[in-house]
Amino acid sequence: MVVGLAVITVSCGSNNEFDAKSILEADPVSLQGEQLTLSMKDVECGVQAELWDSPSQVSQQRTVARLNSKGRALNFSDDVTMELNSRPYIQVSGAFPLQVNEVTEVAEGSENNTKLVTAKVRVKIQHPCFQNPLPVMGVKRGNFQHDTAASFLLRLTKDAWKVEKVVH
Repeated sequence: MVVGLAVITVSCGSNNEFDAKSILEADPVSLQGEQLTLSMKDVECGVQAELWDSPSQVSQQRTVARLNSKGRALNFSDDVTMELNSRPYIQVSGAFPLQVNEVTEVAEGSENNTKLVTAKVRVKIQHPCFQNPLPVMGVKRGNFQHDTAASFLLRLTKDAWKVEKVVH
């Protein structure tokens, strides 16, 4: 009898917890103009798979690999960019499944029934070049940063918590 009550108490407590990781990973999330970090291996594979052209230098500070139709079909929305002393990155627009590596903060939103979740997340791209999900670049001081967690506004609907948008 005591064990049964303990199990009920534990299970009731877990229903009240806010599980940001599960919410972010539950459904594909709309990303509009978000930047993803690429590795050089990703860039090279993308060239071989004709997702984008070979990188070419456009200035002393910047090299670009022009996006092709095969890359656009994967919801990449801008060219691969490589800036001096920085990792390559590419922009995406569309709905993508996320992998949450770490939730760094959960705060009450500015409106009722909202929360602001900051997390290190990765986007799952369904293509052999991207065996590992690609990190989402968060925004710090108005600029996308490779090592900054992204922020998401979540809203409580009548059924459940849902991701409303990425916040910059």
